[in-house]
Amino acid sequence: MSQDYALTITEINMPNRKYEKGRRKEYKIVHEERDQGRIAFRSAGSHSPIDVVSIDILRKTIWLIQSKPDTYSKGQTDKLKEQNKDLNNMFVVVFDVR
Repeated sequence: MSQDYALTITEINMPNRKYEKGRRKEYKIVHEERDQGRIAFRSAGSHSPIDVVSIDILRKTIWLIQSKPDTYSKGQTDKLKEQNKDLNNMFVVVFDVR
């Protein structure tokens, strides 16, 4: 192989398996929310507490959803809820549609 074609492992775009798994889970949540008749979308590339936003027009409710792996512990979940308790303790914000 000539030197022109030699590639190092860092030059090859390796897939980030954790990112792909998380993205698939977020899209699954979006599809489930839409199947329930809600408006839903994911916040791509987000590093915020909100991965998916789901809006229920009939109930006048917005769900701010953080997707976490199934292996997330109760302690980690409680800590996340505590950090975001200003979002109604359940990541739900009620709004008034006019």
